[in-house]
Amino acid sequence: MAVHQYHPTDLHLPEPNPLYLRYQQIQAESACAPHSHPWGQLSLISLGVMEIVLDQHRLVAPADYLIWVPAGLEHASYNQQALDYTSIYVNHALAAKLPAEPRLLEMTPLIRTMLADFCERKLGHMQDEWDVRQAELLVEKLTRTRCQESYLPMSQDKLLAPMLAALHCDPADPRTLAQWAEQLHSTERTLARRCVRELGMNFGQWRARLKLLKALAWLKGELPVQEIGWRLGYGSTSAFIAMFNRELGCSPQRYRLQLAQPGG
Repeated sequence: MAVHQYHPTDLHLPEPNPLYLRYQQIQAESACAPHSHPWGQLSLISLGVMEIVLDQHRLVAPADYLIWVPAGLEHASYNQQALDYTSIYVNHALAAKLPAEPRLLEMTPLIRTMLADFCERKLGHMQDEWDVRQAELLVEKLTRTRCQESYLPMSQDKLLAPMLAALHCDPADPRTLAQWAEQLHSTERTLARRCVRELGMNFGQWRARLKLLKALAWLKGELPVQEIGWRLGYGSTSAFIAMFNRELGCSPQRYRLQLAQPGG
């Protein structure tokens, strides 16, 4: 039987009732060695992107997603950017309602508001009956929100695979879905249907996510922001900055500065 390397903060912690929230400020370029938790865990970040690695599988999520990892599952984590981090443990009864596998759970405005209430009060264990009811409602809402295996899924579909691979190599490729359909000897409608079926999103959404992840990787280097925007196919630097702000809640310049902070 595998020996679980529980996170040190878990060793003397009472069981969540039904949630327990732990708050941290994380330095840029920080990593957490492989470990597991005795309870299911939801990871919430304030901005940027969090990566969690489980065996050969990697979950990458921006701040508008929660990362769900079931109890006892060994994982490591990595953060490129300095951020506020909240770990939310879920007791076994409520965790049974959530996915049996690690997943990304999209935060709706209501889910975000409920979590903000807990975080603003710096709540650890639930303090009263109202907190318990709110925790139960939160998990119920999470069972109904969009659940994804990956932020940027891939596909082995014979039509989609070459298109996705080409875009990975050149995210600035301006071809529309109709143009791709013509090149692949298919129809726009067929490609659109397969995108939704295989990727869980439309072509435009997938390409926007690809551009965001490429931008994050390039911002770790020395490329000027203007050139990154150009390499991603944006017509102007302001359009690139607007996209970045919309997705991550900060500018590319601020993101890069946080990467350069001590400890980064």
